[in-house]
Amino acid sequence: MTQFSNTSPIFQREEVLREEYHPDNLPERTDEMEDLHMSLSPAARGVGANNVFLHGKAGQGKTAAAKAKLSELQAHAEEESEHLDLTTAYVSCESHDISTSYKAASRIYQELTDNSRPTGYATDVVMDMMFEAMNEIGGTIIIVLDEIDTLGDDDRILYSLPRARAQDYVEDHVFPSIIGISNDLQWRDNLSPKVKSSLYDDSVLFSPYDATQLQQILRRRAAKAFRDTELTPIDEVDADGVPEGTVVEIDQSGQEYLFRSGVLTDDVIPLVAALSAQDTGDARQAIKYLRKAGELADKHGDDQVSADHAREAQALVEREAVVEAMREMTTQAHLALAALTALELSGDAPVRAKPIYGVYKSVASRIDADKLGQRRFKDHLRELDMQGIAEGEKVTAGSIGGPAWEYQLQVDTEIAVEVLKDTARFADIDFERISADRPNA
Repeated sequence: MTQFSNTSPIFQREEVLREEYHPDNLPERTDEMEDLHMSLSPAARGVGANNVFLHGKAGQGKTAAAKAKLSELQAHAEEESEHLDLTTAYVSCESHDISTSYKAASRIYQELTDNSRPTGYATDVVMDMMFEAMNEIGGTIIIVLDEIDTLGDDDRILYSLPRARAQDYVEDHVFPSIIGISNDLQWRDNLSPKVKSSLYDDSVLFSPYDATQLQQILRRRAAKAFRDTELTPIDEVDADGVPEGTVVEIDQSGQEYLFRSGVLTDDVIPLVAALSAQDTGDARQAIKYLRKAGELADKHGDDQVSADHAREAQALVEREAVVEAMREMTTQAHLALAALTALELSGDAPVRAKPIYGVYKSVASRIDADKLGQRRFKDHLRELDMQGIAEGEKVTAGSIGGPAWEYQLQVDTEIAVEVLKDTARFADIDFERISADRPNA
């Protein structure tokens, strides 16, 4: 008999706690949505939207805001089809590894035509194909480039698209514009002046959510995701008054709601919101903590999701994030991690950079990898420190008067070994023997 079940005592719609779910309503982003609305308003009048840049840290609602507002504009276009011919295309630059203008133009062409992505052509040809597709479609065309900073310094398409009408790349009946979305707050500042001046008519900053806003977001999601959980306008509640154990919430419009749950203990949502607000103010992170806490309660057969589940969820999510960061590191960073891991296993950590460098050279020889100089190798140790994988601590002065640093792992050695052995070049390395066999550094 299978152990799987098509129901859960905890969840009723857990998909609303997943990253791909985008709510239509973002009351915590009223000001930002109004700014975005103003940028798109010219399109509703048939003269094309302004180019707009949405920026802020991850998990601040940028993508959800763009999709919600474009959906609203699309609904308006359907009602006013005689006056507004609207086409939108969404391109995730990071998901599709779009790091050049060639790749961006190719993907936009595919989105606009439903044809396969052109390959084997010069960049000029692909750009011409993209603009010709726009000419065939006509009307207002809004291109969303999410994670636009993935393009790096290849800004050709970012110069050409906003100037398409002025440069006669498209015909007079075509009004293209861009919504650029980025988590990198400095990326736009590094664009060339000519691109910066032509690309973005408007800019909207999405600041981190505070704990109160995160609680409101979590309650709305929880009311849909969990069993025996509801968020009800207060004027729809029985005249007997507010039942004990409920939370009164006031949204941006002043509407009061009652939040009640037989599945979530009263302290879960405040705790999850506080944990995320103290870290990044990331709604995506907070929602993930809440979903993981529910999964843990479900796994353990508990009737309620408690603060203990939330804390365990936070630890698991952080572990997953660190493991993912380790998996995505370069070979040289993996070599630095391997050397430090070997010294942890031999009981030598915390340890200075020089002995770590000696083990690094030994491992690099075993896997036939290039060996960096000691100065460049230390950059990779600092990278491990910045990612929370290792901890570097300044100790006494070095032999030539400069500061000396000691390093130790901040993750379990078992996890580090597991990640490294999942990487083909390190699969046959015996980490427990490396430090014993290391040459004098």
